[in-house]
Amino acid sequence: MKYCTKEWYETMQRTSFHLLLRANKKAEKFSEEFYRYVYEQREKEELKIAEESSKARFEDIFDQLDFPNIDEYNKAREDYVPPKFDPEDLKAKFADAQKYNIELLENLLPEYILEKVADIRVLALDYCTNEVKWLIENFCEGNEKKTERTMDELMKAEKREFGEKMPEFTKESFHDCEITEFEKDGRDIVISFDNSGGFTDCTGIVFKNAEIIEQDGDIIDAVWLYDEIYKTENGFEIHALLTGEDLKYFTVRCEDTEFIR
Repeated sequence: MKYCTKEWYETMQRTSFHLLLRANKKAEKFSEEFYRYVYEQREKEELKIAEESSKARFEDIFDQLDFPNIDEYNKAREDYVPPKFDPEDLKAKFADAQKYNIELLENLLPEYILEKVADIRVLALDYCTNEVKWLIENFCEGNEKKTERTMDELMKAEKREFGEKMPEFTKESFHDCEITEFEKDGRDIVISFDNSGGFTDCTGIVFKNAEIIEQDGDIIDAVWLYDEIYKTENGFEIHALLTGEDLKYFTVRCEDTEFIR
């Protein structure tokens, strides 16, 4: 990968911490009382949303325009089961989410911000001082500009590479598709997808007359994130960034690609 690297992706994960932040002077000092108050308030908010969702009718959530035809709409309405409201289960999940958010902040925020935080637990619940809010906003916005600049550079590079004749591969997005199968078929390489979380109706790609240039371990169950394509003398070189237990590179050189639908 020349643009959508592992480092670029990790920077992109540091662009949204500021979106829900609320400034509060009580976050200036460590306070068990303030933490418990904020925790219980946020927990109540989550429970209220979940309870309202459990009472919602199918018609309150979906519109006929969300479905290809009236038969599909009616079938979905008949099969609809509202989410169960289980306060104890939701409280346990909220506690797990709080632990996860604390670890995320500790791992992804720089030390110069963390040292200004009186209680990381409070920050994980989106409360902080004005100073910390300003620091995180600047940190995230700076990272967003970096990642957007890289994407702009990639688009310009593709324009220089292909001009107006972009290859068919660029017309599909495999973002968030999970790789379910990976096999060689003669001189071809075939990747099959679970596309239920993605943005394509393709269920796979065939790389024609292909060879693997780079592969970070087993890619079964990995999720396709971003890709880049370059011209070669006899076809294309396609670079992909995948994620699973960790980030992975997959690079293949081929004469052409074919989509499976």
